[in-house]
Amino acid sequence: MVDRSATLRLDSILLRGLDRAQRIKAALLAAWFFITVATLWLLKPVRVASLLAHLGADETPYVRLAGLVTLAVVVMLYSMLAGRRSRIAVVRWSNLVFAALLVAFWLAMQLGGPALTAQRPFVWAVYILVEIYAVTLIGVFWTYANDVVTSAEANMMYGIVGLGGILGGAAGGVFVDVFAETIGPLNLLAISAGLVVVATVLASITEAVLRPPLRRFAPARPRELPIALQGALEVRKSRYLLLIVLVVVAYEFTATLTDFAVSVVFEATYTGEGELAKMYGRLGWVVSATAIFGQLVIVPLLLPTKRIALLVPPLAMMVGAIGVLVLPVIATAFMLAAADRGLNYSVHQVTKESLYVPLSDAQKYQAKAFIDMFVDRAAKASAAFVLIGVIAFWGSSVRATVVISVVSIAVWFVAARGLGRFWKRAPDGEVRLAAEAIAPVPRAGIPLPPLRIGRPAQDRVG
Repeated sequence: MVDRSATLRLDSILLRGLDRAQRIKAALLAAWFFITVATLWLLKPVRVASLLAHLGADETPYVRLAGLVTLAVVVMLYSMLAGRRSRIAVVRWSNLVFAALLVAFWLAMQLGGPALTAQRPFVWAVYILVEIYAVTLIGVFWTYANDVVTSAEANMMYGIVGLGGILGGAAGGVFVDVFAETIGPLNLLAISAGLVVVATVLASITEAVLRPPLRRFAPARPRELPIALQGALEVRKSRYLLLIVLVVVAYEFTATLTDFAVSVVFEATYTGEGELAKMYGRLGWVVSATAIFGQLVIVPLLLPTKRIALLVPPLAMMVGAIGVLVLPVIATAFMLAAADRGLNYSVHQVTKESLYVPLSDAQKYQAKAFIDMFVDRAAKASAAFVLIGVIAFWGSSVRATVVISVVSIAVWFVAARGLGRFWKRAPDGEVRLAAEAIAPVPRAGIPLPPLRIGRPAQDRVG
């Protein structure tokens, strides 16, 4: 007798389980994600090359701390926007505001020239701008996707949606690798602004074609925290969300440390802003190529159960970190980056995002924004403090940094196992999280209302 779960997973790989409407939905979301991630990989080399060429890798922890403060403001503004706007309005406003910022920075660099682009405040501003893009627009995409698919659809189509992002990263990396020295890092900002507008158009087309149900807004809570801070309250109430927070913190802490180690190896190997941008572009498509196998095979096979999918990334990162610890050269640096970013854009990201699909509006829009935009970067900031200490005592030490990252990987693994236990009760990949499985964490002596997992019965349009 053929195992039914194995058959379903093979259907997922071959997309046989999707009907025509679901294939269209997957294609539209994948195309939108392709453009969004391609833009990010155009911007990342600009950010890193500018920092390394003008200030050096030792400046990384300080600029990350400045980015956290900026992102705290962004979280509040985004939460207020998302709390009372339709899902497509949130997407349009976020994308168009960012496109305008990219154009403004491009014009400033055109007019200011090298005298401006080499200044510390401007280098920091460019770095933080790209950080905001990576957090906000990637998060906006996934929030929209999580709100227009069912849990069963997520298990079936998130492999192809995530593949769109991987191919976008590869395309962006190849473009930078080939054209960075010809067109210059400056003009990558203008191209990125145009791509953000294209992503906005794709989002509008997706909304028009899918015609998803009106968004179900969370009820107003006038006596609780302001809407900009209610995401923190939602997280505090749920053990499930708290475990997601722990996974996010451990991963981002690890990734920040290993990214610094990779940057130190690159800085010691290559000189010149153009050469650095070129090699980071090459890293982009190498990482993306590594991730394609994970997205096409590992995600469809493991996503329905979640348990093993949650454990694969920390195990792979442990292997990569040990490789750099033993031999910190460019080959092992590429291997670690491939294990980190390759699995982050495939198995890790898709699995993490699918965990939000069955949750309430407040958890999807406010709690998720709090986790993705603030907790995520707070973890990076804490890693930045650790890096400051490492640099103070050992200088730009690759091995000291990687040793600390190994500890955070172990914490990540433990949290991932905890999340896997929730999904162990879900046969055949169906989302059947019992109320007690995601129960609120009460204050001492003060009972809290039960956490709603499903969507409310009535639409409430603000």
